[in-house]
Amino acid sequence: MKILVLLYAVFFIGTSNAQNLKTENVVLVTIDGVRWQEVFRGIDEGLLNNKLYTKGRTALKEKFWDNNSDKRAELLMPFLWNTISHQGVLIGNRGSGSYMNVTNPAVVSYPGYSEIFIGYGDPSIDSNKKIWNPNVNVLEWIEKQAGFSGKVSAFGSWNALPYILNTQRATNLVVNSGFEPISGELSTHEKWLNKMLGDTLGTSENARFDAFTQDYAIEHIKKKKPRLMYIGYGDTDNFAHDGRYGQYVKAIHRSDRFIAQLWHFLQHDPQYKDKTTLIITTDHGRGEVPQAAWKHHGSAAYMASGNHEDYAQYIKTGIVGSNQIWIAVIGPDTPHKGLLQSTVPWEQNQIAATIAEFFNLDYNQFQKKAGKPIKAVLGN
Repeated sequence: MKILVLLYAVFFIGTSNAQNLKTENVVLVTIDGVRWQEVFRGIDEGLLNNKLYTKGRTALKEKFWDNNSDKRAELLMPFLWNTISHQGVLIGNRGSGSYMNVTNPAVVSYPGYSEIFIGYGDPSIDSNKKIWNPNVNVLEWIEKQAGFSGKVSAFGSWNALPYILNTQRATNLVVNSGFEPISGELSTHEKWLNKMLGDTLGTSENARFDAFTQDYAIEHIKKKKPRLMYIGYGDTDNFAHDGRYGQYVKAIHRSDRFIAQLWHFLQHDPQYKDKTTLIITTDHGRGEVPQAAWKHHGSAAYMASGNHEDYAQYIKTGIVGSNQIWIAVIGPDTPHKGLLQSTVPWEQNQIAATIAEFFNLDYNQFQKKAGKPIKAVLGN
C-alpha cells in the first residue's frame, strides 16, 4: 500500500508540473537590429528630416508620419499593432515601464543570436566572426525530444546562421541561409527562387534579401510541416549600418508585412491554426544619442576591439542603447494583454527556455545557465 501511495505521489507531482497548453508548434522570428524606439514610437522625426541619412523624405513622411507616436507606430508596423497588441503581448516599451535587455557582453549579432538560442550570454562569443558555436542550442535540443525528429527548421538571410546553430554538430536541423540555394525535391516556386537568388545581389555580401528567406521558409512549411521553425530577417540591420534610414524604415514595414503573411498562412493550415505560437524579437538594439549612433551597436569592449573609424568616438562608452530590445508573442496560450510592464527587466537569455516551455519541455534542466521562461507570455 505504501508503494502504491508513493507511486501515486510521484505521478501526481510529475503531471501537476505540466501545463495544459494548446501550443503544438512554435515559430520564432527575428528582425535584425530593430530599435524599440521605432517599434513603439514609429518613424524617428530627427532621422526622417536628416538629409544625410534619409532620401525621399516627402514620400516617407506621407506614408509613415503622424504627430501622435502611437499612430506612427501603427503606420510602420500595422500587423504588430492591429493584431498582436490586441491578441497577444508586447515587452520593451521603455517609455512606458516595460524593459527587456541583452546580457551578452558584446551586444552584436552573433553573440545576440547565440544568447537567444542557447539561453545565456557566452563571453567567449564576442564578435561576428564565423566560428562553430560550441554550445548546444534549444533548436537542436528540442529536435532530439520525442515527436520532434526532423521537425525543426531554420531559415535566415545572414550566412552566419549555420555557424550559430553549428550544423556540423546539429546535423538533423534543416538550416538554409545566405546565398545557399535549396536542394532536394523542389517545387516550381523553389526552383524559381534558386534561379533568382543566383542572379541577385543582397543587402551585403553575407546576406540575401529577406524576400528570399520569407518565400523559402513558407515553401518549406507547406512541404515539411515543421513543429519548430526559426525565420531570421536581416535587411533592417544592413541598411542601418549603411546609414540609409529610409531603407531601414521600409525594411521594418516590409518585415511586419512578411510576418502578417506568415501568420495568415499558418491560421489557414489545419496543422497550425489555433495551435501555433509566434514569437518575434531582435538580436540587439541601436544607439539614439548622438544621432549618428543609430547606425551602430556594440559594447565599449567590442568597439575597442575593432579598427572601424566610425567606432573611435564610442570606445569608452560603447553604443548606449545596444542592449535594449523588445519581444512580441501571440498564440493560443498567450494572454491578450498588450504591453506587459515590470520594474525588473526581462532578458534575451529567457527566450530559449520560453520556446521549450510552450512545448511543456524544461530546457533549464538541460542547460543550467539558461534564463528562466518568461511566464507572463504563457499567461502565468
